Amino acid sequence: MWEDARALEQLRCKWTPLLVRCLADGISRPGQLKRAIPGLSTKVLYERLHDLQQSGFVRALIFEGYPRRAEYHLTEKGRRLLRIVSMCQRYDVPLPVLSEVLKCRWLRDILGILRAGPQRPSSLQRQLVGISRKVLSEKLEKLEHLHVVRREVSPTRPVAVWYRLSEEGERLSELLADLGAISRPMRVAVGTLS
Repeated sequence: MWEDARALEQLRCKWTPLLVRCLADGISRPGQLKRAIPGLSTKVLYERLHDLQQSGFVRALIFEGYPRRAEYHLTEKGRRLLRIVSMCQRYDVPLPVLSEVLKCRWLRDILGILRAGPQRPSSLQRQLVGISRKVLSEKLEKLEHLHVVRREVSPTRPVAVWYRLSEEGERLSELLADLGAISRPMRVAVGTLS
């Protein structure tokens, strides 16, 4: 699993990116956070803060006295999480899509190969050492479902199937390259469509 994929697991909750942004903007008290994020319940706020704290993205400063108060601040690890959130917004890539792709080496590798241009399934399989035809088919289907890869069927005899990045896939592959999750520049792929 890619090292920051664990960070993205935290971002699967819709409230976490909003909390991370608010914390980065200096909003640190629970009451302030709740007011800054409309619709966020107190229960969910504390659950998310606890999860972020347990994962090392946030640290809590507890001030003794009456009334007792706490402030939450991003750690260095939390600032990396903020960087990922900002990059997703800049590239217009939904966080759940990025999270799914980062969890699977095959998905990242397929996107890396498709950056060089459209590929036939047989060409992809040759370049992805160790992947079975069945797993490749499942991974391509998943990428289609995420709307980052398009399947094109050429009306030739025999029928030729090609896979290429969609617009969303182009943005995602650029984001992955910037995150260092896929290599850049990509080697010239075998069997690309002219």
